[in-house]
Amino acid sequence: MQNGSHIIPRPSSRPARAPAADDPLPPLTRREEATIAWLSQLPRERVLEELKENLQTAVWIELATIPIYLFTYYSIARKRVSGENLSPGQLFANRAGGVIMSVAVEEMLHMSLAGNVLYSLGVDPQLYLCSPASYPASLPYHRPRGPRGPDGSRRDQIPLAKLSFEQLWHFLQIEYAEKRDAPPQDRNWDTIGQFYSYIRCLILSPQIRDDDFRVRGDGGDRQQIQPFNYSPNNIDTAYPRQAFDPWGLPPNKAGASTRPSTPSSAYSGGIAAGGAYPSAARATAFTNAGDSHSGRSELISVASKRQALEAIDTICAQGEGFEHERTDDPSRLELCHYYKFLTLQAQLEGYTRHVEQLPASPRPPAPVTPLVTAAELSRYVFDFPDNPTTKQYAELQSEHPEGVDYEPLSNLVNGLYQYMFILTETVYRVPAAEQKRYFNQALHQSMIWILDKLIQQMRSYTLSDGRSVAPTFENIDLGTRDQAFANLKRLAEATQPMPYYDDIQGYIAKIDALPDVTPYWAQGWHKPARYPYRDAPKWPAQIGAQPPGALPHACMGLNSCRGQDRFGAAGPSDGPTPGQPNACAGQGYCSTAVDHTCHVQNQCRGQGGCGLYGTGEEQYRPGANECKSLGSCATPINAERFSTDGPNRGKSVWARARRVFEERWPELRKALPDAPAELGAVPAPFAESGPAYLWISNDNTDRGNMTACGSSGLSGAGGCA
Repeated sequence: MQNGSHIIPRPSSRPARAPAADDPLPPLTRREEATIAWLSQLPRERVLEELKENLQTAVWIELATIPIYLFTYYSIARKRVSGENLSPGQLFANRAGGVIMSVAVEEMLHMSLAGNVLYSLGVDPQLYLCSPASYPASLPYHRPRGPRGPDGSRRDQIPLAKLSFEQLWHFLQIEYAEKRDAPPQDRNWDTIGQFYSYIRCLILSPQIRDDDFRVRGDGGDRQQIQPFNYSPNNIDTAYPRQAFDPWGLPPNKAGASTRPSTPSSAYSGGIAAGGAYPSAARATAFTNAGDSHSGRSELISVASKRQALEAIDTICAQGEGFEHERTDDPSRLELCHYYKFLTLQAQLEGYTRHVEQLPASPRPPAPVTPLVTAAELSRYVFDFPDNPTTKQYAELQSEHPEGVDYEPLSNLVNGLYQYMFILTETVYRVPAAEQKRYFNQALHQSMIWILDKLIQQMRSYTLSDGRSVAPTFENIDLGTRDQAFANLKRLAEATQPMPYYDDIQGYIAKIDALPDVTPYWAQGWHKPARYPYRDAPKWPAQIGAQPPGALPHACMGLNSCRGQDRFGAAGPSDGPTPGQPNACAGQGYCSTAVDHTCHVQNQCRGQGGCGLYGTGEEQYRPGANECKSLGSCATPINAERFSTDGPNRGKSVWARARRVFEERWPELRKALPDAPAELGAVPAPFAESGPAYLWISNDNTDRGNMTACGSSGLSGAGGCA
């Protein structure tokens, strides 16, 4: 049997294993067992590489669906009339908006889950400029085998289009349910479920180990997108089930069950029992359920095979499910994506006479009355053009001298959309303790308070052909990630001369408040996933009071007596030994000489030693200079620095400085009363390399503490501007 580029053996006749009582993961199918058996014969390197490649593809698949769903969502006018005046058409439009947004929210979740698994394997997820290049578009590696469309054809490209019966069919193409015991597929997949089934098999193969999901080290899972950043429902995923009193107070206790159903009538307008409309809270349906996931929460961080499997199973369960399932959660409160869209179709007039070929299982719902006609629906749908581009807007408007130029606005919306992907990629670089604040200020601010509002405003404008201006969701290039924020602000500035600027300037002003990701992506800067020096005392910017008569020195481990180092006689205020000064010569933390950044800038003897400039002889004696201006470069000496000339060329400056100090010690100690015969050990964890730049700069948050770069930047350890 063909499985993309692989040959899958015939399935075993052995029945699928039964899950343990506490096992939320589904049992393996026979074809999955057969696929795992075949994978077990492949080299470990190939299986691991396939897993990484497929997870990045999974991120791109989820990413490709988001603009499709958002475009259709924004074509819907969800609140054209007040709550007590809802007609069947307005109720349907509002429900369609809530359902489509509920799916888009879960696709964002799935993208995050796939990204977390990929990150746990040591690969940074790629999102920026990774959406489809143009629409209509195929999903990555998709070979659709879903139902034939309303015109009897089977098309594999999904358009950006407004809400319609046909657009909902395209949604079914994306979410088409996986057949029972369908073969796992890694490329050229028929259904998303089969693609994720292959990923599940890769994870379960014996070549993949628990440690593969911890290559970032301890705490690597805390750098992933954390569970507290996700909620399954928001006001945009909710919708009214009937007319309601928008001023009515919500009940003090939880309302009735919101179990999904395919009602005989979706319209329950009119005066409720008792002569009053229910409050908005009583009339609300919450589209997503809180138990449609495996593991401890919907969004999980990953540090084991088990957690990786829980993430993949959540994606599968919340998506297309299996062909015989209408719901995707144990409580049966949430319809799977495929059935959500099918129930929307069932209320449109085309459903009763369509030629669309639907599978027998899960059984298609009966038509929902009152049926909404195309004419009725058009009252609540903006007339978006299909697959619009910014270039088309510019060309169309140029044909009409009186036409407004919407190109700058379209570029800004696209730029903000792409910047949101850069913000998402940056989540993995933000310190774990800061992630919640960053996520709110970055993703929530940009999505809810800027992008959403800009699109709502732009769709109120009319093109010269009479249609509404729609978002194009193009891969506009913001430059490199460290240039993106500045270029986004330039796109915002380009809207200022436009006649619609007054309508959007409040939203544009909020762009300035978004996080500038430049420090996380600046060229030449790299920061380990986990700061490795948390157990060391914090590097002090100020030099502490020194023992009387102590001579200044240039770096860690070069001190001549007890209590002589960066912390001084009082010792560090934190770390493993707070309040205890170093106990011995050679055992001190960092320099006591005044900090300086380059060759000949030292103020006294004992300073200097970076290796960037100076003669080979000077560089061979770092920290041993005899006078002001004779030091060979910066103090303190960071561990990353190497000599550029002399016998020590290409080797560690700090290691050479320590060696020079050790060689001089027998002579130096003669002038020091009570000096020990042997030098103490350099403090851990710096014993072999000296103080790293990350420690000197306090985890790169104070990059001005020490920079010695030269024009090449080779010795700056990422600290060069």
